[in-house]
Amino acid sequence: MGRVITAVALTMALVSSGGCRDDHPAARPAAVEEERGVASRDTSEVEGHRIEIRMTDDMRFEPENPVVAVGDTVVWINVGAMPHTTTDEPGRAGVPDHNVLPAGASTWDSGLMNARVEFRAVLKTPGEYTYLCTLHEVMGMVGRITVR
Repeated sequence: MGRVITAVALTMALVSSGGCRDDHPAARPAAVEEERGVASRDTSEVEGHRIEIRMTDDMRFEPENPVVAVGDTVVWINVGAMPHTTTDEPGRAGVPDHNVLPAGASTWDSGLMNARVEFRAVLKTPGEYTYLCTLHEVMGMVGRITVR
């Protein structure tokens, strides 16, 4: 009985101190740099215009359906407290229509993005991109980008 109470107390202390969150090296993004106070995972150089898409705790990408130019840099920013992903890799979605790319387009996957982390991708192939948050697809966190 004493061991159970000790284990419960230790678990509660760890959780309340944040010891199970971002302070473990495996929980941190592999390539993180500071930019304007926001942690960033760069997958590309900034090209064209910077188009920002916010990832919210309402399980939304905002704006949900932006239209961008070929070569614009799309930047997803997790503005909420919950982790999210931005993923456009066919085969990763529960519903196949939630991961659609134009023929010849590059796929992307941000990996787990905690609060204030951003992820960038330069979209160089015109067409319709449908992407999702792998953690919240079932809650409707699906977006679309039109590249012209």
